[in-house]
Amino acid sequence: MTRVLGAALAAALIALATPLDARQHTWQVAFFNIQSGKGVPPLRGRAPAPFADNHNCTDRSMPMNAWPLVQAELRAALAGERVLALGLAEAWRCGSPARVREALGWKADTGERNGTALLARYGFAAEPRWTQLDTSRNVNPADTMWVVGAPVCVDRRCSRAIPVYVTHWFGTGRQASRVYRQQSEATVRFMSSEQAPHVLMGDLNVFEGQTVVCRQLPNNTALQPLRQAGYVDAWQALHGAGGGFTGMLNREGCGAPEGAPWKRIDYVWLRGLRPVAMSLFATGTPGEAALSDHAGILATFSSSSS
Repeated sequence: MTRVLGAALAAALIALATPLDARQHTWQVAFFNIQSGKGVPPLRGRAPAPFADNHNCTDRSMPMNAWPLVQAELRAALAGERVLALGLAEAWRCGSPARVREALGWKADTGERNGTALLARYGFAAEPRWTQLDTSRNVNPADTMWVVGAPVCVDRRCSRAIPVYVTHWFGTGRQASRVYRQQSEATVRFMSSEQAPHVLMGDLNVFEGQTVVCRQLPNNTALQPLRQAGYVDAWQALHGAGGGFTGMLNREGCGAPEGAPWKRIDYVWLRGLRPVAMSLFATGTPGEAALSDHAGILATFSSSSS
């Protein structure tokens, strides 16, 4: 009995001395279309917003936007030390990568290209890589879209790094479906040299389905290049085809109830990694003032060997 108790005590001490990530091999990433950090007004007839609908987040003598509330939401949602990376879209002005990184107390960010950015809690193991997606057939070709990728450190020593990619797709006009397909294919090509298990997350502006939703058509072709290349849609793998709506908050006549998100357009895709859990943040109350017109997503994943 003494030997058994001694062995159990030794095993417990070893477990306590082993970092959590080393025991569980699980990590988290998040993505948020931050919409400049300014917030979204409520629908007509709802309670007044606790912030101003402007771009002021520095002059406290004037009405200020939602940036202080956005910071608080991000700190709460991303508090766990296993949250390694945050992808951003529309990361301009108050919601710039540098401001978000400072608010979180994280180590590194990639900067932004037309609002697309990647932040790392513990830093990057190598310089970020960028590629520009084709928007030449869009109504406004100058509204550029990008993919950025970098190996994200899993701890302060950067004893290991996981490649993480962030993208923002956008297609408009008569050839929008073709644009989305080409942007998808270009994203896959950009990541094709990546041999290590990796993550892709972003606002893809594409939702799948069989019916028109809020006067918009689903797109059932744009995501196929990702699936054909072996990427796993984390939400679908965990929750099936339903739910997970991330856009768009506070659109008149859309959502159930009105103001709720009604399409799933923000994604985490995994290759060589296993989805464990996925949830939303910054969801708010439908129709009331919101922190963005998108909900944020938080995904937990593990190495395939765990």
